[in-house]
Amino acid sequence: MIDKIRTAEEAIADIQDGATIMVGGFMACGTPEILIDALVEKGVKGLTIICNDAGVPGRGVGKLLSNGQIKTLIASHVGLNPEVAQRMNTDVAEDKLECILVPQGTLAERIRAGGAGLGGFLTPTGVGTIVAEGKQIIRVGEKAFLLEEPLKADFALIRGSQTDKFGNTTYNGTTRTFNPMMATAANYVIVGACELVEVGEIDPNNVVTSGIFVDAIVGGEKPWQI
Repeated sequence: MIDKIRTAEEAIADIQDGATIMVGGFMACGTPEILIDALVEKGVKGLTIICNDAGVPGRGVGKLLSNGQIKTLIASHVGLNPEVAQRMNTDVAEDKLECILVPQGTLAERIRAGGAGLGGFLTPTGVGTIVAEGKQIIRVGEKAFLLEEPLKADFALIRGSQTDKFGNTTYNGTTRTFNPMMATAANYVIVGACELVEVGEIDPNNVVTSGIFVDAIVGGEKPWQI
């Protein structure tokens, strides 16, 4: 069996300036803090982050934002992190953030489409609003739809409640969030695992993310509430 166990520093070693990274979680619930901390320590810049949100100050991708590492944020809801608005409106070019807001269901489906190898999908969400600007509108019968393109990334950082040494992963409650779909839509997938177990200890019926999608596993992720 391939040895996928790494330290956090080893797991993120190939992430360089300008990388596109998917980060699981919803307001940092389900975000692998151990991997975020390693990225902060490494200090890579100019990142494109695809995440449901911007975390909250001092938590989740909010740490990357505060450290000036994010150039572009593709997200659904950023209102709980005031630094997003500050950086979007700053006059300091090197600190300016490009924030691309995507309706939450559309964001999830774009990631799923990327993982499934689809060329996109049609949705009525956003028709007639600023969301439709620059997008192709396709009519099916009497109804207009936007063509939404798939999202993929160089890396995905996900958080597992229980992960075996091959990478088979389960999620506890709402920590599941965007993690399973992101694991299918990136070239290199890293799991920050709360509990690391031997292969066979997880009932196959309970596996949500198959280890075939996982490239590296980092143990030591703390429970979300801590």
